[in-house]
Amino acid sequence: MHEREKEVKETYTVREVAKLLKCSDQTVRKFLNGKELRGAKVGRSWRICHDEVVRMTRLQG
Repeated sequence: MHEREKEVKETYTVREVAKLLKCSDQTVRKFLNGKELRGAKVGRSWRICHDEVVRMTRLQG
């Protein structure tokens, strides 16, 4: 039987995304709450997928 490998995407915290997008943590949270940036709540913090960060950089560029 052949097993499929699962692709694991890298995730970022709000602070990491803020540094990458050169904006504040508050701005990233505003994007998440306004659904301009998709992420997942883990406890009280957010995790943002690498693909979402790439998408946001293309929108800002």
